[in-house]
Amino acid sequence: MSSRPIPIPREDLLERPLQDELALFDVERGAVHTLNPSATIVWKALQTGSDMGELVAALVEAFEVSEAEAAEGVEAALTQLVEADLARIG
Repeated sequence: MSSRPIPIPREDLLERPLQDELALFDVERGAVHTLNPSATIVWKALQTGSDMGELVAALVEAFEVSEAEAAEGVEAALTQLVEADLARIG
């Protein structure tokens, strides 16, 4: 598993659930981001301070995928969250 730093979600974003997805509102920038179901699980786990193993385990449990598939999903979600400036490397 990757030893990349785990980003910290921005606390100034507004959240609204959309069935199994999540909308994040960046009021400061006037932007809305919609997280798909797997990114929503990663986001919520990040908010509780989960480490990489816990993030992967959350996706394995939610989607019944292999650890390798879950790890790829976590890596992709983390990259996208940081690139969209929704989470920052602490």
